Amino acid sequence: MDSRLHDEGVSNPYELADTSYLDEACEVVTELKARQREQNVIAREAGIKNNNVNPLIDRHMDISVIKNLFYDQNVQTVLEENLGRDLFVWRTNFFVKKEGTGDNKWHHDRHFENGDDPIDIFNTDNHFTLLIALTDIDMNAGRIEYLKGTHRPIPGFDRDIPRHFLETPATVQNRVTPLLFERGQFVVFYSSLIHRSLAFGEGEGRISMAARLARVGTNFPSYGASNPAGGAQAEAEPIVYYRESGILAIN
Repeated sequence: MDSRLHDEGVSNPYELADTSYLDEACEVVTELKARQREQNVIAREAGIKNNNVNPLIDRHMDISVIKNLFYDQNVQTVLEENLGRDLFVWRTNFFVKKEGTGDNKWHHDRHFENGDDPIDIFNTDNHFTLLIALTDIDMNAGRIEYLKGTHRPIPGFDRDIPRHFLETPATVQNRVTPLLFERGQFVVFYSSLIHRSLAFGEGEGRISMAARLARVGTNFPSYGASNPAGGAQAEAEPIVYYRESGILAIN
């Protein structure tokens, strides 16, 4: 196993075996982002809420260039060597940072456990995130940071806190670590790892894709379950877009 994944909660960056898909993938994301902006403008001018499904979510099911990224030989090898087999993707999302884009708060990606079971935040046998850089992600382009080792218990740091929060707790201030990687690289991390992205600074915009992974046999929670704190014993939080149609077996 990648020692950094075990110790810090996120792997070392790895290279995609085939980067020929990246330009097309970026073009697709740019078009989807434009569609999202158009939907927002129409809704705002009509004085209503935009209730359309986010066009940046779950496009691994209907856009082949996105789906192909999961079957990259190096992605397959890293997943099997570090996480094992029988994994599926249940959610993908694209994150576009450019001039004027703000920050994302500290958060973790552990949305549920198994069905309506309480979340076991320190269970590292299930729930992972695969993050692929479609462009460079450097210090100034809305860099990603993580709190090293927060996938495991840390003395003095209580995880029974909101899933999203702004201020860095003093007990883990020294664990703030930048996650920098280049176009065509990817990492995997435990979904319970706390991370954030900063506001865009300067340079070219950056695009990344996050995929939520779980083990085959993991069930979605029933809609309406609550997770007010996102803490160690909280129940699964409601997400509108849990759906069986979003499942993609990847190894």
